[in-house]
Amino acid sequence: MAELIQKKLQGEVEKYQQLQKDLSKSMSGRQKLEAQLTENNIVKEELALLDGSNVVFKLLGPVLVKQELGEARATVGKRLDYITAEIFLRTIPDLEDVLDLFC
Repeated sequence: MAELIQKKLQGEVEKYQQLQKDLSKSMSGRQKLEAQLTENNIVKEELALLDGSNVVFKLLGPVLVKQELGEARATVGKRLDYITAEIFLRTIPDLEDVLDLFC
């Protein structure tokens, strides 16, 4: 009987440790996405301050390439949409995993 309880306890401990690893990985990914979201929001605010007479450059590898202001704004907007969606899509499975444990 003690062996059965010990095996069951060991199984639960392993599940818990795996959940801790998954949570850590998820939080790390989310933090990266949140940092990117913040950076892109700052870029969007800076681009909003510019007018058509300003020159915008895009970094491609080691080279700065001239870019149209409208194109830069559109690119940042799409990037913000993508990052926001990624944060949302990663949150739902995490919540589902936690709910599965309690059900």
